[in-house]
Amino acid sequence: MPYTRRTPRRPLRHVITLPELDSANGKVTDELWRLGFWAGQVPEIGVYLVSFSAYGLKCYGWYEGSIHIPRVSGAQLFDLVSGHHTRLTDILRHEWAHGVADAFPGLIDSRRFREAFGGPYEESERIHDYDPVLHVTRYASTMPCEDFSEVFHHYLRHKGRIPAHLTKKPVIVRKWDFIRRMAERTAKNRHHW
Repeated sequence: MPYTRRTPRRPLRHVITLPELDSANGKVTDELWRLGFWAGQVPEIGVYLVSFSAYGLKCYGWYEGSIHIPRVSGAQLFDLVSGHHTRLTDILRHEWAHGVADAFPGLIDSRRFREAFGGPYEESERIHDYDPVLHVTRYASTMPCEDFSEVFHHYLRHKGRIPAHLTKKPVIVRKWDFIRRMAERTAKNRHHW
């Protein structure tokens, strides 16, 4: 899942409120707009604060065309116990990646995607064990769709500019380039509000 960092334990930090969700989502949707992804069906995707996750304790999720963020999830409870904190903006960046993929299936269901991410988006089996030369996070190694979403989340966080430490990793550069080309293509379908 997205970047976590060690922090002092503050229980209320792990309960998401509607104002926090609205603020974080505003930041992320602005990033989507600036980088060319606020196009096609993407603006119609809903983001909802829910009492609990549709996936039990699994966490956050892209669920039936919308993003569901639970007030409290298993991931948040784990963060609390372990003394970690995951930024809500990073969670949203990751979940919006699934939404963008769903909104532009023609770009995702492609030879270029399979070459960049090692398999089709829908593949449910691990393609490679985690390797920092191949993956931006451990979670990225679980499935091609999660690999895409983790790279996408980093792409948004870094405003489309690949961090210097990743430029020496050709597989990650190829994934980054896929997302950059996707941004160029989706920007052509942008709604002008």
